[in-house]
Amino acid sequence: MPDVADEHPDVLSTVEAALRQHFEVAPARASVSFLGVEPIEVLRYPDDGRDHYVTLGMSRYGMTDPAAAVVDDTSAPRSELLMTAVGRPDELWRRLAVLAAAPAVEGVVYEVGNRVDLTEPWCAGSRCTGGILTGGPLRPIPVRGATDVAVLQLLPATATELAWARVHGTTALRDRWTSARVDLTDLLREPVALG
Repeated sequence: MPDVADEHPDVLSTVEAALRQHFEVAPARASVSFLGVEPIEVLRYPDDGRDHYVTLGMSRYGMTDPAAAVVDDTSAPRSELLMTAVGRPDELWRRLAVLAAAPAVEGVVYEVGNRVDLTEPWCAGSRCTGGILTGGPLRPIPVRGATDVAVLQLLPATATELAWARVHGTTALRDRWTSARVDLTDLLREPVALG
């Protein structure tokens, strides 16, 4: 991938340019505002019957642990979230924006292998209430004067699956999904067998 950071010194424009290059289509977009936090956008890229939803705004600042004695925003990790779904569920973009605001609001630091839990369904009729974070299909996006931006893929999980993963680990849950050939883009799916 070309170093788009040289053309776009602003973090968010750099990230958006890299996303446009990867998906090769202009996105639909929605913006969500939270009290005391700059707006989070969610970009939707259509792709042959499914849609890729990517946050834009979380990488504006580095993610830092609020308990850290010294905070250096230029070296703190930065990321955005990517989720793929079928059916264009109404509330998905808003739920994704809530998760993207968590680093600024609560001091959350997202990493591959993390579990995230919304405690409410991704959309009406869904049993999935959160998910696990993995490396996504995009390489880290270079940004001038800051750490590269990772686009973390969020794989939706049901409350039962998240509870099981707390004990057995997220890798074990992904192995179960793979063995059962679970369609993780279907937010209305049943939980995978965990017995």
